[in-house]
Amino acid sequence: MTVSPPHDEQMRPERVITRLVDRVFGYDFFLSYSRSDGMHLPQRLKERLEHAGFRVFLDQTEYVAGADLRRETRRQVLKSRKIVVIGRPGAFRSEWVRREVAVALASDVGPVILDLNGALATAPADAPLAAMVRERDWLSLPETLPDADGEPSDHIVAELVRSFNHTRQETRRQRVFLTAALVLFVMAAVASWQAWQAIQARDIAEAEQRRAERALDQVQSTANRSVQALALRIRTTRETSAATPQIQPCTLANLPAYDALAATALKVGEGEAALKLLGNCLSMAEANITTAADGAAWQTGAAMLHQRIGELSDAADKERHFRASLTLWRGLADRSAPAREPLAAALNRLGDVQLTSRRADAALPLYREALSHLEALADSQPARGERRQLVSATYQRIADALLQLGNPGEALGWADKDLQTYGDLAGIEQTAPDRQRDVASSLDRRAQALDLLGRHDEALAVFQRGVALLDRAMAAAGAEPSWQRDAAAMREMMGKLLGRMGESDRAIDQFWQALQLRERLATSQEDPGWLSELTEAYRRSSELMLHIDRVAEAREMAEQYLLAASINADATRDKLSRMRRALGTVCWTAVNDGQFGRALWVGQRAVELSPQRDWVSLNYAHALMLSGQPDAARTIYRELDAAPGDAGGLRRQMRDDFAVLRRRGHGHPLMAEIEATMRSVNAAPNQLQQP
Repeated sequence: MTVSPPHDEQMRPERVITRLVDRVFGYDFFLSYSRSDGMHLPQRLKERLEHAGFRVFLDQTEYVAGADLRRETRRQVLKSRKIVVIGRPGAFRSEWVRREVAVALASDVGPVILDLNGALATAPADAPLAAMVRERDWLSLPETLPDADGEPSDHIVAELVRSFNHTRQETRRQRVFLTAALVLFVMAAVASWQAWQAIQARDIAEAEQRRAERALDQVQSTANRSVQALALRIRTTRETSAATPQIQPCTLANLPAYDALAATALKVGEGEAALKLLGNCLSMAEANITTAADGAAWQTGAAMLHQRIGELSDAADKERHFRASLTLWRGLADRSAPAREPLAAALNRLGDVQLTSRRADAALPLYREALSHLEALADSQPARGERRQLVSATYQRIADALLQLGNPGEALGWADKDLQTYGDLAGIEQTAPDRQRDVASSLDRRAQALDLLGRHDEALAVFQRGVALLDRAMAAAGAEPSWQRDAAAMREMMGKLLGRMGESDRAIDQFWQALQLRERLATSQEDPGWLSELTEAYRRSSELMLHIDRVAEAREMAEQYLLAASINADATRDKLSRMRRALGTVCWTAVNDGQFGRALWVGQRAVELSPQRDWVSLNYAHALMLSGQPDAARTIYRELDAAPGDAGGLRRQMRDDFAVLRRRGHGHPLMAEIEATMRSVNAAPNQLQQP
């Protein structure tokens, strides 16, 4: 039969914890004395030992009212490394002091006896402690003092210090704390590393999930759009086929039918058949301008036909037909005031072509001339609000041209003039959605001008107000799909600004929101052109993210760009060049991200599509160099250095790329070798990585 120890002796968890705490926060000396002998000497001895660096227990200072003295005394004795008996007559006779010594002996702590003024020799035979001391060989320090309750002698203090052969309690506690701190530091470091690893794994998993979801969305939406476009093409072809027999030889009465035919062809993206019919009618109209009695009407029809043919034509023919239309409208406006409005539209249309071709210097005078006509018309009929809208749109065009020319100060003036046409903007949030969209467009120009002027905080505030207006307008019933494109473009601009301001997280958020708008638009509209815009948006976002050193996100966007380019059904005519550009972009972002295997694979596919030496080949050379194939890379670098034409731009690009790669920790000895032998750069400023 096993008998459990008494309740007080069981090693309960709280007792274990108490003992551990006592070991850390214990004492070096326990002073045992009798109050009947006086309390001055014990107090002074405590102070002297503490001054020497020891922790000392004395019941005068350590006990608190209400404590169980028997239990508390036992605990304090066990917490101490040595017990010092201040041996005076009262102490040798004290049963309490004897108990304290007994507790110490039970814990293998030998007492030190201070025998003051021969008190041990004169103690009665029945004195409890005196009998114990006489029977045992304990350390005894005899000392004679003038006053048994006076100042302890230096000899007593020195002997007690010398007798202490343990590690001081303060040192032990410091070691415990240091060990605990070290353990906690290691645990915190391990926990931080594990947390970092978990965050990294989560971010990678989320990025992969987003990429997979986007890929699936793109594949599904492209399939849906292909079906929608096919259905639309069949439907409109039937409509066109049904309408074509009704189109009689080109007459003034039939010109509206030709205009409707052109509009249908623009909608379905099939202009070849319509161009032939429109061209035949145009030849007849131009012949009738000078021969028919109603030549002015035929001139109006010819101007309209030139406009429609230009809209259906490629860039070169587009400009030629728009110029012809403009010439005809000029002649009509000289003879008829109502022709001034279509003349202004023709001027703006041709200006847009010039601006799209990066010829803002040619676009600006066209816009200014259009504005002169529109302002005169608006002033003559102030009740017609639509003419004020045309004036506002032309103000924006002028601001766009000035921004492209690098004149933000004047552009800001035109943007402010545009905003003045709307009057007080305090309650603009409560106006019609189309008006909110127009004001947001004006705010966009103002923000761009402020940005170029270096007034970034003001520009950001204007961008934010414009985006908020567009968000409200898009949420309204009947919102135009193109408003989502406007909002996406404004968010891209705001993201670029935030990147320059050093707020990369907010910039990335704006880029993602812009892409979500374009993705939503591309998946909900039949027009395959929206996917082309989304594809280009992926490319721009990749460049912008790379520019603000968000390399992983930039590579993700480049991969999305490649996927979109590969499944874009609207890019069949220049599929090869689009795929090559997308592969080149992925190659460059993968090199920057240290994914050299991926960079090598896509770079090789890109040069296989076309071996021409350009920025795509340069990116492939970087991948070769950093993938352990410096000889193959050196060959391409040398060929690019010796190439005619844009060789200066490529050499400059090479130097810039080397600087970027070094900054991102991807340096290689071949870079210095190529730079040392590279020809001087005297060509025009460098082209972008992705033209």
